[in-house]
Amino acid sequence: MNGYIVNFAVYTMAMIGFVVMALYIYKKAKYTTSDLKNKNFLQVESLLKLSPVKSIYVIKAGKERFLIAGDSANTTMLAKLDEDNTISEEIKTTNVMNFTAIKDTIKKINRG
Repeated sequence: MNGYIVNFAVYTMAMIGFVVMALYIYKKAKYTTSDLKNKNFLQVESLLKLSPVKSIYVIKAGKERFLIAGDSANTTMLAKLDEDNTISEEIKTTNVMNFTAIKDTIKKINRG
């Protein structure tokens, strides 16, 4: 009888150790790979609310910055920005939103 209890205790402790080690390895691998890939890659640098549902964002992705317009229905990338907040490259799309406030804001950004 004592042999069965000892065997049960040994196998139980081995399984608990195996599960703890597997969780430790999973946790270590998960946090190191996700931290290296996604650490501060996307950031919202500024936000301008035009109305309760319409907004303009300046998004920083790595070392590049983009001007993006969004409302409740869709999101459109308007332009790529230089370091001095000027438009370096306009994005040509067929689905451009016709907000006069967006155009005025872009003009203000270009003027400085």
